[in-house]
Amino acid sequence: MFLGCPYNCSYCCINAIYGKPGITYWPIEMVAKWIDELVLKYSVKNIRFADELFILSPQRVEKFCDLMIERKYNLNIWLYGRVDTISGKLLNKLKLAGVNWIALGIESANKKVISSVNKNIRADIRQVVSMIKDAGINIIGNYMFGLPEDNTETMRETYDLAVELNCEFANFYSVMAYPGSEFYNEALKNPDILPDSWNGYSQHSYETRPLPTKFLSAAEVLRFRDKIFIDYFSNQKYIDMVGAKFGNKIIQHLKRMLEIKLKRKILDEQ
Repeated sequence: MFLGCPYNCSYCCINAIYGKPGITYWPIEMVAKWIDELVLKYSVKNIRFADELFILSPQRVEKFCDLMIERKYNLNIWLYGRVDTISGKLLNKLKLAGVNWIALGIESANKKVISSVNKNIRADIRQVVSMIKDAGINIIGNYMFGLPEDNTETMRETYDLAVELNCEFANFYSVMAYPGSEFYNEALKNPDILPDSWNGYSQHSYETRPLPTKFLSAAEVLRFRDKIFIDYFSNQKYIDMVGAKFGNKIIQHLKRMLEIKLKRKILDEQ
């Protein structure tokens, strides 16, 4: 649908390519033709849009939905959305167009924490999540731990919100200074806090090295993140919901996932 992003969140590196916030749009008709080829030539049924903010312009999204609804491809579409650009009217059309998953950048439950990184959400997260669920669309909640104003209490707020929202899936990220982001440029003033290699920017690697906050060390952030990951995917409320929606096979997948314990160099060094 488009390249780039009009926002300038401090932790994000998407605008590094352009040097500033901005968007380059693909014509909707061209996007529809690409999907025609995927479906008619290659029998594709599952499509993931990598756009950081698919749901931005309601008019463009509605036009896209209309074209997909006309085609009756019965697709399974996965996309990203920003909490404050989603409406009930749009959700109904998205569902009819084949959108079954929306990934939301919820990031933090604490307003001070999230506003400090140039992300100001003027919408009720709980209400938006409820609307999406009512439309029959599944949600991937994305949460961040270790933003500059984070402490143990604010990170706990974020985790508690994740448990309350009980999205069909959740990603728990420790905050990284990704090259091209404002965080990275600031970290260059104190390069000792940056990873020693590219592996250190991987969320799941042994060398993972997130940023410290004003109140917590990088190790404290990572230890918290790894613990609540296990807590979330083993809590009974989540397991019951997933089992009811997707069946026992998915529960078994979750159990096998939790059997894999991540090893962390930064924690071993302590």
